[in-house]
Amino acid sequence: MKQFWHRLYEYSEQYPVRFWLATAALLELAIETMSRHSLPKALGYMVTAWPAFLFNVCIIGWTFLLLYLVRRKLFLGILISVIWCILGAVNGVLLSCRVTPFNWSDLRLSKDAMAIMGKYIAPWQVMLGAAVLIMLCIGLAFLFRRLPRSGRKALYIRSLAMMVTLFFGLIGLASMGERIGIFPEKFDNLADAYQSYGFVFCFSNSMLNIGISKPEDYSTQVVQEIQEEEIMEDSHVTAPLITEELTEVVDSRGVAVTRKTPNIIFVQLESFSDPLQYTHMKCSKDPIPNFRSLMENYTSGWLDVPAVGAGTANTEFEVITGMNLDFFGPGEYPYKTVLRTEVCESLCFDLKDIGYHAQAIHNNMGTFYDRHTIFSQLGFDTFTSIEYMSNYDTTPTGWPKDGMLADQILKVLNSTTGADMIYTISVQGHGAYPEEKLIESPAVTVSGLETEGETNAMEYYIQQIHEMDSFVLDLVQRLETRGEPAILVLYGDHLPSLNLTEDRLKNGNVLQTQYVIWDNLGLQKQDRELEAYQLAAYALDQVGIHRGTMFGFHQTYLAQKDHRPEEQEKYLGDMEILEYDMLYGEQDIFGGENPYEATKLHMGVQPIRISGVMRQDGGTYVTGWNFTEHSHVYLNGKEMETTFVSRNMLYVPDMELEEGENSVTVAQVSDDNIVLSESETYLLR
Repeated sequence: MKQFWHRLYEYSEQYPVRFWLATAALLELAIETMSRHSLPKALGYMVTAWPAFLFNVCIIGWTFLLLYLVRRKLFLGILISVIWCILGAVNGVLLSCRVTPFNWSDLRLSKDAMAIMGKYIAPWQVMLGAAVLIMLCIGLAFLFRRLPRSGRKALYIRSLAMMVTLFFGLIGLASMGERIGIFPEKFDNLADAYQSYGFVFCFSNSMLNIGISKPEDYSTQVVQEIQEEEIMEDSHVTAPLITEELTEVVDSRGVAVTRKTPNIIFVQLESFSDPLQYTHMKCSKDPIPNFRSLMENYTSGWLDVPAVGAGTANTEFEVITGMNLDFFGPGEYPYKTVLRTEVCESLCFDLKDIGYHAQAIHNNMGTFYDRHTIFSQLGFDTFTSIEYMSNYDTTPTGWPKDGMLADQILKVLNSTTGADMIYTISVQGHGAYPEEKLIESPAVTVSGLETEGETNAMEYYIQQIHEMDSFVLDLVQRLETRGEPAILVLYGDHLPSLNLTEDRLKNGNVLQTQYVIWDNLGLQKQDRELEAYQLAAYALDQVGIHRGTMFGFHQTYLAQKDHRPEEQEKYLGDMEILEYDMLYGEQDIFGGENPYEATKLHMGVQPIRISGVMRQDGGTYVTGWNFTEHSHVYLNGKEMETTFVSRNMLYVPDMELEEGENSVTVAQVSDDNIVLSESETYLLR
């Protein structure tokens, strides 16, 4: 072995360019083999898409230029090779449980990924991965000590100049590749892009290409022209069958407006789709009869979404803001980038201008996708996450079921006296879908799949959406019984990760789900295929609400009967200009200054309060209201071991009071140990 490393060192020193380019080529082949789960497929890619393959080799080769900055050249080269292999392996693992490949945004989501990793990866797999990483670290430490240093001096200035020059050279080659059609200008489908252009190129692109690039024709004059010609003027007519007395409010621009508005409820159904659209299998009965009945009787249609198999937050972003994610970086999550610092005009801000309360509900962790902070940037007033819910059922894989959401929506409606816009995000249909049989007697069975594992996974998924379909019926019935005017927008955020390809779908599109707009207003059924960023605009138009920049822009376009290619091209170009101006540009659409401010987001709609603290049988009972399993008692700022007894009682087995005055609070704490809110302090002596 010692002789092997010595010969390897000598060859790398004698023929460095040849050696490391060959290494880069082998690494590219290995990475594509892991990504495609097949060596023959990787070889096929290398032959049929050889320009992309070679460009990926050049990118890897560029990283080896770092070797010229150090004396331990062989060791650093091995370290860089290991890092590339780890990235390729991570991509291969992720593609075994979801459709979206590994990209730079996933590193921003690492905290969220760790929180749900146990639902996708078995404990033994986690332990195996940890063992491999430990062995790699030990091996690298051994090589660091044993491998010789290069006899050549490190040439810092020359090497850095060469790295910078070749970096811009690669960018120039990529731009040339775009012009001649080797590479795309935009990734319409991230999964397809990785297959066509390789992991290395696409991952690097996702790292460097973030946000919206400045459009060539962006200017104050162009923005003003779009505003005058393409954005429907703010207006609101009374919705049909609403005869109650109108109320007057003052909008954010200081204009008095008279409105009577229905409650507007969005329910984003996790991974919800229609299995009767799958061509490679058959169901024993209709899995979603209630949703189908709604589609037959109310406005409905196909919904083009920005993700498949994952990416809930991006569909959510498009619906809430009316913005098209195609203009952002490949695989980017605006929740993790621009919205961390920028306040964005949204459905919330626009409807609050006419007297609405903006409320969010999600039966999952409030910290997932950083919603507990991002929702204030989008204008929500309250956010009820799983930490504020109790006594709920879970799926066999541990996701909270959606049946609880009907209660939560009614609770939010009852918490205000005015009209509400409620954005609800469900979670029951979330993957992974286990191939072992966890449900002995599923409500719907399937046939036609090749393996028992596929059948079990599909039946598990269908069982979840069948129960979600029952929740839909329950919610509609309760809204009807409640009697207040309302529209309810239901839609799937993306297809599930169940190896669904275009040839396995009747509509032939993996980026489509379905939506329905139920109402108790007597609205006319107006079916239409929509983009996710058009959905809210179309729903608001049904009740005569024309408000907001992006929503007014979409309503103007949707009002046109025929869309010629040149009109659609102008529509998309102007949309990109608006999005850039609002988030990255001069904000000319607002007169040069964003009028919206982040809200002080209130977690939950029912206050958590302490009514008393009493010691009994060696322990301490804290009594009050609206406690949940996520309630933790704090004594003088220190967290106590807490047991949930009921919504009105918590138990602390060991709480030693200090002399004098003591402060007791109850905090709602997420599973990743982030305090979401605290009760008022209860003073105890």
